[in-house]
Amino acid sequence: MSERAEALAKQYEQIIGELAATIEKATPAQWSATCGAEGWTVAATAHHLAAQLPLEREFIVAATEGAPPPTYTMADINSLNEKRAQEHAACSKDDVLSLLRENTQSITAYVRGLSDAQLGATAPLGLANGAPVSGQQLIEGGVLIDHARGHLASIKAAG
Repeated sequence: MSERAEALAKQYEQIIGELAATIEKATPAQWSATCGAEGWTVAATAHHLAAQLPLEREFIVAATEGAPPPTYTMADINSLNEKRAQEHAACSKDDVLSLLRENTQSITAYVRGLSDAQLGATAPLGLANGAPVSGQQLIEGGVLIDHARGHLASIKAAG
């Protein structure tokens, strides 16, 4: 295990812990409020963070293991996000927390197992106009840590 990987996993777990605490204490009015940046309910935004982890892992695996990159375009991802937001606009806090715990445990176990070489490995994934992105950039940037941080801020602002 890499110290960098452990630090990244802990950083992600801290943000997800804050998200879980925010979800748990949300009132019904807060849970159904609309997040300004997303235009989704708090419920849908929280569900998005929990449900998106397997897809995000595909991108991280492509960079860290040299696996074939996912073939999703940003339009595909945005369409999936909008569909899920509509379907889960009124989902329960318990369902989101369960999914969040399950998927967070899986992704953090994966991140903890990465070597420094894997964190530094790059792949052109189509997310940044085909520019190579490292495993660490994906974990820190748009697909894990910063992604969760941004939606958490939006959830807090909505409540």
